[in-house]
Amino acid sequence: METGPIITDILQQQYFLMTQKSIKILIVDDRKEFLVMIVELMRSVQKNLRIMTARSGKECLRTVKEFTPNLVFLDIGMDGMNGLVTLRFIKSMDKNARVFFLSGHPVEFIRDAAGIVKADGYYTKTAFIDLLKTKQTLDEILQEGISHE
Repeated sequence: METGPIITDILQQQYFLMTQKSIKILIVDDRKEFLVMIVELMRSVQKNLRIMTARSGKECLRTVKEFTPNLVFLDIGMDGMNGLVTLRFIKSMDKNARVFFLSGHPVEFIRDAAGIVKADGYYTKTAFIDLLKTKQTLDEILQEGISHE
């Protein structure tokens, strides 16, 4: 069975995550309550996570530079530097960065935004919370957020 370059990349990235002793994750959202809830849920899903948070695009970029996360979960609708602009800066710093959008916007908007700026995937915040409550591993969660369109 032949796989395309996108599927091959995804499989290689998942293997990388499964073999890491510690996976570094950055979660970016301007709402503190959401960050606290997501961090708690993520830690309940998988134990080998090192999680940092940021509450703005500028703070995100500083954290990416210092923390060098394996994965970034990024809100789209932040004040100041929004997620679309922030993602472009992240990719200019590290073209291999894996960035997934999290948003309260309608799924069609998130999907279109993710396609425009080349995000690795996207979730509505509600769907992401549901996945964290029902999935067993980070790999299962990531698989749900990867767009195959």
